[in-house]
Amino acid sequence: MTLFDGCENQTYKITAIKTEDEALRHRLFSLGITKDCHIFLERFSSNKATLAIQVNQTKIALRDSEAQHIFVETI
Repeated sequence: MTLFDGCENQTYKITAIKTEDEALRHRLFSLGITKDCHIFLERFSSNKATLAIQVNQTKIALRDSEAQHIFVETI
């Protein structure tokens, strides 16, 4: 499943980042969003256009289009 399909207040392990967009891949990597890292999905915005996550003590906002490229599994 993708991060966009996840549930609020849940911790996930990233299994893959599937995108051909090198700029997006670089942005995610620079934020610490890499394969095998653990992320906590805090919440979605009211229209589910953005989501708030926590990676290594850092809170990050992602667009729904970005979250759909991040594949995760529940821990």
